[in-house]
Amino acid sequence: MRGARRWVLIAGLALFAASLALPGIVHKPDVRSNPKHGECAYAVQDDVQCDAFSFGGSGMTSCGLAAGDAAGRSFVDKQRILDYCQGWDAPVAGVARGYEILMMGWLGPLLGVFAWYAAPLMGLALLLSQIGKRIVATVLAAAALALGLQSYALKAIPFNESSMKPEDLNYVDHLGAGFYLWIAALAAFAVFCFLEKETAARH
Repeated sequence: MRGARRWVLIAGLALFAASLALPGIVHKPDVRSNPKHGECAYAVQDDVQCDAFSFGGSGMTSCGLAAGDAAGRSFVDKQRILDYCQGWDAPVAGVARGYEILMMGWLGPLLGVFAWYAAPLMGLALLLSQIGKRIVATVLAAAALALGLQSYALKAIPFNESSMKPEDLNYVDHLGAGFYLWIAALAAFAVFCFLEKETAARH
């Protein structure tokens, strides 16, 4: 039995680690999710010139309206910018990977979603299972698994945290593979807590 418990715990840890690398949330296609949108939307306008342009790199982009005092200034070749920015206004389905959700999910209550808190609750359950509070641990583990399933209530995430207007929301299309691996990890941890309780009951 001890060996089975160990493998269940290892499986849970492996599933949790894998969930961090995969998309947990897949959004509906939106032009604001296009990786070129931020740097190209302004730069491609006819009366705008750029002193510097990052072309998707880590450099700085500095653009402004072409003015009469532009003589003597050097600008990035406009055609080069236009060539790079092709497709900047095409809708793209953005994704949030597990590690991003792990870092930002604690803000979920602002959207009425508390599923992120399933992870620390499960962590508490695992801790309690190791210090003799196995019945409490099993109850908390089951509660954590149920709380994780509240992720299905998430409908949209704001592009700008200061606005919850419908036009400023990034709507969820579906939950990704990372979410299902995370739920599987929670289920494995819940089984581990249950097995700990059953083992203790036999002794």
